[in-house]
Amino acid sequence: MRNPTLGKMRQKLKLQTPTRSDDGGGSGAITWTTAATIFGHIQPRSGNERFFGEQLEERVSHIITIRHRRDVTNKNRLVYEHYVKGAKYTRTFNVQRTMNRDSRNRFIDILCEEGVAT
Repeated sequence: MRNPTLGKMRQKLKLQTPTRSDDGGGSGAITWTTAATIFGHIQPRSGNERFFGEQLEERVSHIITIRHRRDVTNKNRLVYEHYVKGAKYTRTFNVQRTMNRDSRNRFIDILCEEGVAT
């Protein structure tokens, strides 16, 4: 049986993990390292805006479907880079939750939020 989800997984995504580096003064910075390059399907679900810190903050929720992986957690983020008329656009999705679709270890639905720093 052919699964229609596989044909939709055309977006090349970078699965990134955070690494905390200590600056020696008691604080540190987070750098993101690409752990894997995977293909997935990005589906927008909802969006909202709020006023925070004297700025308008926009939140967009998405579901990204990928093949099953055990190493995707809410500490990861997904980065999608694409080109439109020669210009490079980067979209960053922070993982909120993962769901094993049908509990069959074939696909994961990742609930993400776009454009919000972690």
